[in-house]
Amino acid sequence: MSEIATVKPWLYWTLFPVHRTLLRLYFSEIDIQGLENLPQNGPFVLAAKHFSRWDPLVLSLLSNEPLRFMTNANQFTGLQGWLIERLGAFPVTLSRPTISSLRGAINLIHSGHKLVIFPEGGIVRDKPLRTFKPGLARLVLQAEATALGTLEVPIVPIALRYDPSSSFRAKISVHIGLPIRSYQHRQDNDKQTAQAITEALHAAIIQTLKAD
Repeated sequence: MSEIATVKPWLYWTLFPVHRTLLRLYFSEIDIQGLENLPQNGPFVLAAKHFSRWDPLVLSLLSNEPLRFMTNANQFTGLQGWLIERLGAFPVTLSRPTISSLRGAINLIHSGHKLVIFPEGGIVRDKPLRTFKPGLARLVLQAEATALGTLEVPIVPIALRYDPSSSFRAKISVHIGLPIRSYQHRQDNDKQTAQAITEALHAAIIQTLKAD
């Protein structure tokens, strides 16, 4: 886990223009709204609706620096695993996250990196949005509580939509919502606070999906 934050710059910046060109050629349009809602400084978490395997590539358009992606551990096999591990993905067993993997994610936040987490826990196409578990909120609360000095980690809701589907020449809509901040949802204890944050995040994404 010591290499969890490692991105190979030579590989990332070689593929940077290639993957952007690929997206522009494969899809008919990529409409991104709400860029002004992205925090300008410090770490944050992008919490996105997970619709397609294209999602990580699409979300990377939102940043001029490498993002770190929490990714299901079963994806780290063969050439794909070798590649994504060097482009910012780090493995987590979604059914039973280990303490070391969560500690690695917190270390990334403490180092100032921007994380991408899909709170549905996997690709979901059969419903607008699956119910969230409070793991993401707990991660953020723990990162804030264990930081050296004061740290705020905004959670940015992202609604992704492919029209009509994630197929050739489809249109992609990316809507970036207002950041959710833990202090806005403080309750009597961290468990209740995590639940309140989780409900607020789910509501923010579902509202944007319905508004499209």
